[in-house]
Amino acid sequence: MRRTEREGIASKILTCSVLCAGVAAFALAADPRPEPGGQAWSESAYRNFLAPQAILGGRFVVSDEARDPGLTAALAQDMRALQGQLHEADDWRVPFADGDPLHVYVARKEAGGVRRLAARSIERGRLVGASIQIDATGMSDEEIVREIARLYAVATLTAYGAPDSSFLTTAAADYLTAGIQPEQDREEALLAAAAPGIDLPSQSAALGRFYVDEFARAAGGSAALRAVWEKAAESGQEVLPLFLKAYSDSAGEPGDGLLLRFAARLYASLEPEPSPSRIGLLDLLNGGLDASSPPAFVLRHRAYLPAPDAPTALRIGWPEQGAAAAAVVRYRDTALAPDVIFFAAGEERTIPLAGVARLDWLIAGSAAGPATTRLPASLEGLSGFPYSGLVAHASAREDGPRVWWTTASHRGLAGWAIFREEVLSDGRVARTGPEILPASDRGTESLQYVFVDPAASAGTFYRYTVWAVTEDGTLARAFAATLRTAD
Repeated sequence: MRRTEREGIASKILTCSVLCAGVAAFALAADPRPEPGGQAWSESAYRNFLAPQAILGGRFVVSDEARDPGLTAALAQDMRALQGQLHEADDWRVPFADGDPLHVYVARKEAGGVRRLAARSIERGRLVGASIQIDATGMSDEEIVREIARLYAVATLTAYGAPDSSFLTTAAADYLTAGIQPEQDREEALLAAAAPGIDLPSQSAALGRFYVDEFARAAGGSAALRAVWEKAAESGQEVLPLFLKAYSDSAGEPGDGLLLRFAARLYASLEPEPSPSRIGLLDLLNGGLDASSPPAFVLRHRAYLPAPDAPTALRIGWPEQGAAAAAVVRYRDTALAPDVIFFAAGEERTIPLAGVARLDWLIAGSAAGPATTRLPASLEGLSGFPYSGLVAHASAREDGPRVWWTTASHRGLAGWAIFREEVLSDGRVARTGPEILPASDRGTESLQYVFVDPAASAGTFYRYTVWAVTEDGTLARAFAATLRTAD
């Protein structure tokens, strides 16, 4: 992703998308309890539903304003799979009693944008007279099925009767239905993640499922999430504090840490448009990176794209009162997975920039509340990190290709990673490695390193790319050498 004339357009689209996502999330998350009035809506003179159709053994009744057998078939297939996952594999309670099927209403004419779960009451852990009501104007069958599945997951969670005045019920429902239309989820997340600030409660429609997914990774999957809902239902406590405590007990860190872990994984797996949150080197060096704590469940995001004339490395000093933060390091070689460096108050880290495509800075809010003043991080450009004075050579020898190099000195260097690339007969490029050479602990001395590849084939062109590996686990591209082995 590079700066182009479409960045202005992308920024406007982003702004509109974030605002729309915030409105939708508020409407669904303000009160996750089922809404009354379903019968009045479905029996309105403005609605013209055809004869209802029972699916899945009568557990669902579908009333549609259009004849759409494709929708009915797709809904039956996906709901069968979702119910199997939720109730059989993950042991979530079925939200409806036998003999009281869920009624699904699909309006094809404009119906006020309704997308909701309605029910008369919750009795003994079951929804009574429940229905899902959808204004499907302009929606494809896939989108309709996705929305019904999501609202079914909301029903499953809501039936427990667990108090929740937060965004968590809708975020958990999105997590439980994440297997449906994952590409749509990805596009929404990319738009939201490009922003310079993320307010998770108002953007939970796009990002909430990733937050819950991070909890599940640490705490024990869907079973841990179900345990939170069960405990909240039994105790009458709000879901969110129990959710954060469950994470803290499992991960061994404060519940606030979940926000930063979620953000680090999100930006390591997605590469959003950089322009809305982009920050330049001069701003970084002059205190432009604010390390103070944002409000709870809010992330500050800045993206830095190193230019060819950027320093060899950046030394970052985090303020003593700085918030928990992370830097996601993404490489120009897209075959390499991004790395993440975490920052705590008062820590200093050095990140090499050779071969780095971008850094995403993530500063996480906490329950302690936002800081009252800015706390600029201290950044300084460095040369000669993690090595200096490198001179490289390569040659084809009888015992195999040989690559060797010397350094005048090094610091913070853990070793070297060597990748080999070969063009196959069908034109594909086969990549192997990395082979790891540990660094010497004599960093002030001039040292030589040698790599021999005895597995190379005769008469073949190879390209060897060598990366320095820092003690923090990040990479710095050192050099590449291409040679042809002897026949």
